[in-house]
Amino acid sequence: MKRLRFIALAAWLLMAGAAHAMPVTYTVATKISRVSFTIEHQGFIQLFGTLRMAPGTFTFDEADWSKSQVNVTLPTSTLDMGDAHWNQQIRGDKEWMPLFSHSTITFRSTRLEKKDDTHGTLYGELTLGGVTHPMELPLQLNKVGINAVSEQPSVGFSAATTIKRSEFGIDGYSDLVGDDIKVQIQLEAAVGPDPGAPQAAHR
Repeated sequence: MKRLRFIALAAWLLMAGAAHAMPVTYTVATKISRVSFTIEHQGFIQLFGTLRMAPGTFTFDEADWSKSQVNVTLPTSTLDMGDAHWNQQIRGDKEWMPLFSHSTITFRSTRLEKKDDTHGTLYGELTLGGVTHPMELPLQLNKVGINAVSEQPSVGFSAATTIKRSEFGIDGYSDLVGDDIKVQIQLEAAVGPDPGAPQAAHR
Protein backbone atom coordinates (compact mmCIF):
# COMPACT_ATOMS: atom_id res chain seq x y z
CA MET A 1 0.00 0.00 0.00
CA LYS A 2 2.81 2.41 0.90
CA ARG A 3 4.51 1.57 -2.40
CA LEU A 4 1.32 2.36 -4.33
CA ARG A 5 0.95 5.66 -2.51
CA PHE A 6 4.56 6.53 -3.29
CA ILE A 7 4.07 5.71 -6.98
CA ALA A 8 0.89 7.81 -7.10
CA LEU A 9 2.62 10.71 -5.39
CA ALA A 10 5.62 10.46 -7.71
CA ALA A 11 3.33 10.43 -10.76
CA TRP A 12 1.48 13.44 -9.42
CA LEU A 13 4.69 15.38 -8.85
CA LEU A 14 5.85 14.57 -12.37
CA MET A 15 2.56 15.80 -13.80
CA ALA A 16 2.65 18.91 -11.66
CA GLY A 17 6.09 19.68 -13.03
CA ALA A 18 4.85 19.17 -16.57
CA ALA A 19 1.65 21.14 -16.02
CA HIS A 20 3.13 24.18 -17.71
CA ALA A 21 3.91 22.10 -20.81
CA MET A 22 0.63 20.35 -21.60
CA PRO A 23 -2.92 19.69 -20.40
CA VAL A 24 -3.61 16.57 -18.32
CA THR A 25 -6.11 13.97 -19.56
CA TYR A 26 -8.63 12.87 -16.93
CA THR A 27 -11.10 9.97 -17.00
CA VAL A 28 -14.61 10.64 -15.68
CA ALA A 29 -15.45 8.79 -12.45
CA THR A 30 -18.78 7.50 -13.72
CA LYS A 31 -19.87 5.86 -10.47
CA ILE A 32 -20.11 9.13 -8.57
CA SER A 33 -20.22 11.96 -11.12
CA ARG A 34 -23.76 13.19 -11.69
CA VAL A 35 -25.89 15.82 -13.35
CA SER A 36 -28.88 16.66 -11.19
CA PHE A 37 -31.75 18.98 -12.04
CA THR A 38 -34.92 20.46 -10.65
CA ILE A 39 -38.06 21.56 -12.46
CA GLU A 40 -41.26 23.10 -11.11
CA HIS A 41 -44.31 20.85 -10.68
CA GLN A 42 -47.58 22.83 -10.83
CA GLY A 43 -46.06 25.47 -8.57
CA PHE A 44 -46.14 23.08 -5.61
CA ILE A 45 -42.58 21.77 -5.52
CA GLN A 46 -39.37 21.42 -7.47
CA LEU A 47 -39.13 17.92 -8.92
CA PHE A 48 -35.65 16.38 -8.62
CA GLY A 49 -33.96 14.13 -11.17
CA THR A 50 -30.51 12.90 -12.14
CA LEU A 51 -28.55 11.80 -15.20
CA ARG A 52 -25.37 9.74 -15.24
CA MET A 53 -22.31 10.54 -17.32
CA ALA A 54 -21.10 8.13 -19.98
CA PRO A 55 -17.49 6.89 -19.80
CA GLY A 56 -15.15 9.46 -21.28
CA THR A 57 -12.16 11.71 -20.87
CA PHE A 58 -11.40 15.42 -20.95
CA THR A 59 -8.30 17.58 -20.70
CA PHE A 60 -7.60 20.22 -18.09
CA ASP A 61 -4.55 22.45 -17.82
CA GLU A 62 -4.32 23.90 -14.32
CA ALA A 63 -1.64 26.36 -15.43
CA ASP A 64 -3.51 27.56 -18.53
CA TRP A 65 -7.24 26.87 -18.40
CA SER A 66 -7.68 28.04 -21.99
CA LYS A 67 -5.94 24.87 -23.20
CA SER A 68 -8.61 22.64 -21.66
CA GLN A 69 -11.13 20.68 -23.71
CA VAL A 70 -14.34 19.08 -22.43
CA ASN A 71 -16.82 16.75 -24.13
CA VAL A 72 -19.48 15.14 -21.93
CA THR A 73 -22.19 12.66 -22.91
CA LEU A 74 -25.29 11.86 -20.85
CA PRO A 75 -27.31 8.81 -21.98
CA THR A 76 -31.01 9.68 -21.77
CA SER A 77 -31.60 6.09 -20.63
CA THR A 78 -30.00 7.02 -17.29
CA LEU A 79 -32.56 9.72 -16.45
CA ASP A 80 -33.91 8.92 -12.98
CA MET A 81 -36.77 10.73 -11.27
CA GLY A 82 -36.45 8.63 -8.12
CA ASP A 83 -39.31 6.21 -8.81
CA ALA A 84 -39.09 3.18 -11.11
CA HIS A 85 -42.75 3.31 -12.16
CA TRP A 86 -42.57 7.01 -12.96
CA ASN A 87 -39.35 6.52 -14.91
CA GLN A 88 -41.12 3.94 -17.08
CA GLN A 89 -44.22 6.10 -17.44
CA ILE A 90 -42.44 9.20 -18.76
CA ARG A 91 -40.41 7.12 -21.22
CA GLY A 92 -43.63 5.94 -22.82
CA ASP A 93 -45.30 9.37 -22.84
CA LYS A 94 -45.45 11.04 -26.27
CA GLU A 95 -45.09 14.47 -24.64
CA TRP A 96 -41.51 13.54 -23.71
CA MET A 97 -40.64 11.91 -27.04
CA PRO A 98 -38.49 14.89 -28.16
CA LEU A 99 -36.14 13.92 -25.32
CA PHE A 100 -36.19 10.12 -25.39
CA SER A 101 -36.14 9.79 -29.18
CA HIS A 102 -32.46 10.73 -28.86
CA SER A 103 -30.10 8.42 -27.01
CA THR A 104 -27.80 11.11 -25.63
CA ILE A 105 -27.47 14.65 -24.37
CA THR A 106 -24.07 16.11 -25.22
CA PHE A 107 -21.97 19.11 -24.29
CA ARG A 108 -18.92 20.14 -26.31
CA SER A 109 -16.76 22.97 -25.03
CA THR A 110 -15.41 25.73 -27.23
CA ARG A 111 -13.33 27.50 -24.59
CA LEU A 112 -12.72 27.75 -20.84
CA GLU A 113 -12.08 31.17 -19.34
CA LYS A 114 -10.42 31.46 -15.93
CA LYS A 115 -11.82 34.03 -13.50
CA ASP A 116 -9.60 33.27 -10.49
CA ASP A 117 -7.74 30.25 -9.08
CA THR A 118 -10.94 28.27 -8.48
CA HIS A 119 -13.61 29.80 -10.73
CA GLY A 120 -14.21 30.15 -14.43
CA THR A 121 -16.76 29.94 -17.23
CA LEU A 122 -16.98 27.03 -19.64
CA TYR A 123 -18.41 27.98 -23.04
CA GLY A 124 -19.73 25.41 -25.45
CA GLU A 125 -22.68 23.83 -27.23
CA LEU A 126 -25.41 21.79 -25.57
CA THR A 127 -27.34 19.31 -27.72
CA LEU A 128 -30.61 18.24 -26.11
CA GLY A 129 -33.52 16.62 -27.91
CA GLY A 130 -31.56 16.88 -31.15
CA VAL A 131 -31.40 20.69 -30.85
CA THR A 132 -28.11 22.53 -30.27
CA HIS A 133 -27.71 25.87 -28.50
CA PRO A 134 -24.73 27.79 -27.11
CA MET A 135 -24.24 27.39 -23.37
CA GLU A 136 -22.29 29.26 -20.70
CA LEU A 137 -21.48 27.20 -17.62
CA PRO A 138 -20.03 28.95 -14.54
CA LEU A 139 -17.87 26.40 -12.74
CA GLN A 140 -15.78 25.92 -9.64
CA LEU A 141 -12.55 23.95 -9.39
CA ASN A 142 -12.93 22.16 -6.06
CA LYS A 143 -9.65 20.27 -5.77
CA VAL A 144 -6.67 18.91 -7.66
CA GLY A 145 -4.79 16.18 -5.80
CA ILE A 146 -4.46 12.49 -4.95
CA ASN A 147 -7.66 10.53 -4.29
CA ALA A 148 -7.20 8.85 -0.89
CA VAL A 149 -9.18 5.76 -1.96
CA SER A 150 -8.13 5.07 -5.55
CA GLU A 151 -4.68 6.66 -5.04
CA GLN A 152 -5.02 8.29 -8.46
CA PRO A 153 -4.25 11.92 -9.31
CA SER A 154 -7.73 13.44 -9.45
CA VAL A 155 -9.69 16.61 -10.03
CA GLY A 156 -13.18 17.74 -9.02
CA PHE A 157 -15.50 20.40 -10.44
CA SER A 158 -18.93 21.77 -9.56
CA ALA A 159 -21.10 23.80 -11.93
CA ALA A 160 -24.62 25.17 -12.15
CA THR A 161 -26.81 26.81 -14.76
CA THR A 162 -30.43 27.16 -15.88
CA ILE A 163 -31.82 26.19 -19.27
CA LYS A 164 -35.28 26.45 -20.82
CA ARG A 165 -36.61 23.13 -22.10
CA SER A 166 -38.85 24.84 -24.65
CA GLU A 167 -35.77 26.15 -26.47
CA PHE A 168 -34.86 22.53 -27.19
CA GLY A 169 -38.31 21.53 -28.42
CA ILE A 170 -39.26 19.81 -25.16
CA ASP A 171 -42.43 21.72 -24.35
CA GLY A 172 -44.97 19.08 -23.33
CA TYR A 173 -47.22 19.66 -20.30
CA SER A 174 -46.35 23.36 -20.26
CA ASP A 175 -49.43 23.98 -18.08
CA LEU A 176 -48.18 21.52 -15.44
CA VAL A 177 -44.40 21.52 -15.62
CA GLY A 178 -42.13 24.57 -15.55
CA ASP A 179 -39.98 25.68 -18.46
CA ASP A 180 -36.84 26.41 -16.44
CA ILE A 181 -34.57 23.48 -15.66
CA LYS A 182 -32.04 24.25 -12.93
CA VAL A 183 -28.96 22.12 -13.53
CA GLN A 184 -26.27 21.11 -11.02
CA ILE A 185 -23.13 19.25 -12.10
CA GLN A 186 -20.72 17.33 -9.87
CA LEU A 187 -17.78 15.95 -11.83
CA GLU A 188 -14.87 13.95 -10.41
CA ALA A 189 -12.20 12.50 -12.68
CA ALA A 190 -8.85 10.77 -12.40
CA VAL A 191 -5.67 10.16 -14.36
CA GLY A 192 -5.75 6.57 -15.60
CA PRO A 193 -8.70 4.17 -15.61
CA ASP A 194 -12.18 5.12 -14.47
CA PRO A 195 -12.04 4.84 -10.64
CA GLY A 196 -15.70 3.83 -10.69
CA ALA A 197 -15.27 0.97 -13.17
CA PRO A 198 -15.72 -2.65 -11.93
CA GLN A 199 -11.98 -3.36 -11.81
CA ALA A 200 -11.53 -0.41 -9.44
CA ALA A 201 -14.65 -1.00 -7.36
CA HIS A 202 -12.73 -2.67 -4.53
CA ARG A 203 -10.61 0.43 -3.89
